[in-house]
Amino acid sequence: MVSNSSRLSSVKLRCPAKINLYLAVGKSRSDGFHEISTVFQTIDFYDDLFVKHDTRKLYFKCNTSLRWDKENTLYKVIEQIESEIDRRIEIGLELKKRIPSGAGLGGGSSDAAALLKYLAGLFNIDEERVSRIASNVGSDVPFFLKGGTAIASGRGEILSFPGDVSGYSVELSFPGIEVSTPLAYEFIDEDNPELHLDCEMAEKYYLALKSHDIEAVRRISYNTFEKSIFDRFPKIRDCHSMLSNKNGGAIKTMMTGSGSAIFSLFEGCKGRYSFVTSEELNEKWCSMG
Repeated sequence: MVSNSSRLSSVKLRCPAKINLYLAVGKSRSDGFHEISTVFQTIDFYDDLFVKHDTRKLYFKCNTSLRWDKENTLYKVIEQIESEIDRRIEIGLELKKRIPSGAGLGGGSSDAAALLKYLAGLFNIDEERVSRIASNVGSDVPFFLKGGTAIASGRGEILSFPGDVSGYSVELSFPGIEVSTPLAYEFIDEDNPELHLDCEMAEKYYLALKSHDIEAVRRISYNTFEKSIFDRFPKIRDCHSMLSNKNGGAIKTMMTGSGSAIFSLFEGCKGRYSFVTSEELNEKWCSMG
């Protein structure tokens, strides 16, 4: 049991959304996961997670219908940390969700990473164990431990951070449909039995983005999931068409992750949500509630 009497009564953790600026998927591996090659980018669209220490029991509250069970990434973090330190954690978790679930924006993974970083500091858990826990909780969680711009491979946990990109923004649209990630992978397996992965394209995309080679960014932009999702969810396809028509000056309009959110990418500040660097995230990540 962890005593909280000497702790701050409350802290607020900021949990940013991400977009996949480029996403290619390869064949299914022997462990059931798919190899991917992607460029991740955090944007200034956040969930807020309040950690309450003035409590004698663990509790969870959320402004949505998110349940406290083994599907909840925050539950998974608590479970993993308790196993690591061999004692119960008594805190309150109050999540203010803005990032839609099932949108491909990584909200659940970001929430988990924020809590994991905080508890790792609280209980002096070293970086190697934090990385292992992050991978156990979810494929995108390791990325959110740092954020900014990253190139990822494996199932998303093999990361390189070649330098943050800035000078871009995005407009987001969410069609009100949640897309299950496992189901999305089933769709692309059905539609593309011979999936091919060219890992060099993600790096080419990153270099084009970094140098503001807009034509190359437009040409290389890609998401393996788009066709399969658009074919099965006309409302998502229509959302893409609507945003494309609305944002004719965008570099590219595409789906993020396995869906269902659609984003338009702009050079400069024309979009509502700007790119956020890892340094900016670190500065804002944790504050008194």
